[in-house]
Amino acid sequence: MNPEELNALPIEGRARYAVLGVLQRAQNARLDWVDAASELEGASDDPRWPGALARVFGELGDDAVLRAWEWGWMPREVTSALKKSLSPEAARAGAVMMRGQLARYTEAQLSDRWIAHRDELDAASPYGNVAEAVAGLGRWDRIVAWSEVLEALDCIGGLPKIPRVEPLPGTPLIAHKLGVAESSKEYEKIRALLAKAESTDSDAEAEAFTAKAQQLIARHSINEALLAESGQEKREPEALRVVVERPYEQPKAELLAQIADANHCRSVYWAEGGFMTIIGDRADLRSVELLYHSLLVQATAAMSRVGSVSARRGKSQTRSFRQSFLASFAMRIGERLRESADDTAREVAEETGTDLVPVMRQRDDRVDARTDELFPRLKSGRSTRITNYEGHIAGLAAADAARLHPQEPIARR
Repeated sequence: MNPEELNALPIEGRARYAVLGVLQRAQNARLDWVDAASELEGASDDPRWPGALARVFGELGDDAVLRAWEWGWMPREVTSALKKSLSPEAARAGAVMMRGQLARYTEAQLSDRWIAHRDELDAASPYGNVAEAVAGLGRWDRIVAWSEVLEALDCIGGLPKIPRVEPLPGTPLIAHKLGVAESSKEYEKIRALLAKAESTDSDAEAEAFTAKAQQLIARHSINEALLAESGQEKREPEALRVVVERPYEQPKAELLAQIADANHCRSVYWAEGGFMTIIGDRADLRSVELLYHSLLVQATAAMSRVGSVSARRGKSQTRSFRQSFLASFAMRIGERLRESADDTAREVAEETGTDLVPVMRQRDDRVDARTDELFPRLKSGRSTRITNYEGHIAGLAAADAARLHPQEPIARR
């Protein structure tokens, strides 16, 4: 477009042309975002120019974020990707754009998961859109803000397509309301038990609380499977993504995978994206997520009590120790969870006189089919290497301390 044609455009048209030009150049060369933002800020002396840039950034942010939703992403995973690649300030700019896009929808147009993610965005940023974020800023502060928005836009626009695990905001499928299981009385009890396990300083109490929670989870899963078998509560497997935070992502992912396997779910970890997809029954998915966060808190607390570890020559081995600690913790916890789930299944079978094997096998088959549908070219990966023997032993010991067979019943307080 020649200068005369450009000047003939409305001010927002000129602003859009300028911003798109910067983003286009970013695809071909590594830009200094502050220099690019300074160029944008100085492209016009019109006092309306900053406002026009803000509106254009808001519109382009809406477009980029909506494309991310359509390509399978949700706010929590986008936030994780931004944090891995960008500065904290640019990641917050991405949160502002996501807030602005989700503000288009009413509560009724969002599933419980979308609402939970939206609320996290609200907590992460005080601004509802780009215009709010730059209102009242001076020239230099605006340039910094534009640079952060440009960086976030470039990152969000480059996100690859992934399997969609949740209906898009505003679609009729939202009516299924995935948060029903979480709000049930059964899950209130489970959450309360896990909270007690995390807060107590007594290993014996933590054992008992975690064990009781797993027993309730296993019974609930079996009851749901029996209802589905009878036709009273027939539903297809669903998927849930759980962000695996830094550091020590690989052993943390293995812990999550072990918990999923023990609770009739499949798991697929994408290290580059920083999250794991869990496939299973709706109630089982929520159980896996609850157990993961609780056991991660317990493992981290046990690991931190050990402190730093040094080799004989004074070189720190803390990282290798903790990596091995968490890997061994994950392995042993998986064994414990499967033992507990099997024991509970035997108890229920004896109580009801029902052969649970074909019932649970049918559920597992449906989960496998759904996994194959979402990930048709899935390949098995390797587990974390254990390179620190002390960490390995300490991790096993910590997992044993969190074992799932209480010695005494839990007394009411």
